[in-house]
Amino acid sequence: MRSFIATMVYELHPDTPPEARKLLRAHLVGRRWQDRHEGAAMPSTAVWIRRSAEDHETTDDLHAACARDLGDAVAAVARAGRSIQVVRAWIQVSGAGTYGLVTVPRPADG
Repeated sequence: MRSFIATMVYELHPDTPPEARKLLRAHLVGRRWQDRHEGAAMPSTAVWIRRSAEDHETTDDLHAACARDLGDAVAAVARAGRSIQVVRAWIQVSGAGTYGLVTVPRPADG
């Protein structure tokens, strides 16, 4: 079995109410997606997950599984009576390399 890291960034329609946004995040975390890294919060519409793959599975299979997670979470929010629409999403599955939050330096006063 191999291990991969997947990151997902999603954009919700501007009319999506705050409660629906929060509920979506909760459903993703309930599916093992992480909204924190080493204790620090991820950006508000970004999550990551460590996923295992069987020898016959490819990164395409993992990508599809991640997309299903998002679709299932959105459907759960809708079933709860909340209005929600994903405008677009980005999923990156990687098998090696580094990952983590970055600190962006503040510009020097001028």
